Amino acid sequence: MSFLTPTLKLLASEIASLLILRNETLSIAETACGGLMGAAILSVPGTSKCFKGSLAAYSLESRIAFLGWTRENLDNYKGPDEQVVIGLASHLRKTLSSTWTLSESGVCGPTRPDVYRADIEGPGYCVFAVVGEGESKIVSKEVRIPQPKTREENMVAMAEEGLKLVLDTLKAQE
Repeated sequence: MSFLTPTLKLLASEIASLLILRNETLSIAETACGGLMGAAILSVPGTSKCFKGSLAAYSLESRIAFLGWTRENLDNYKGPDEQVVIGLASHLRKTLSSTWTLSESGVCGPTRPDVYRADIEGPGYCVFAVVGEGESKIVSKEVRIPQPKTREENMVAMAEEGLKLVLDTLKAQE
């Protein structure tokens, strides 16, 4: 039995195929998805040719330890937003020398723990960024997953959205 949905498996397979074909690489910085996107990519045979690694930086402290955050980032943190995910992706991309990096930050639930942004109405909210070389290769997207869903369902739905964004970004570069 697989812990990955058929959609995650299909997206990961398509992404890996494109990256290998182009001799490009991917790294992933996850917060709310908890490693599902990285696990999906790693489930595809042959991904050692294209996958640099992933990190589940769930806590703010892990972002300091592994993703270049400073005390200033923590002091100015206003919840998940485009600036946060672009910063996470940019740092990891540079650290791992990846062609592309995907990052996300969001709220899975089941409650609404985000005290930073009143516009996040509940769980199922996520912001994604895909960062490549140069400013013209930065794509971001805000996603709201229809509710009610469990925490696990939100994580899976958000992971699917993140991998769709990577695939769409790669296809747009053809």
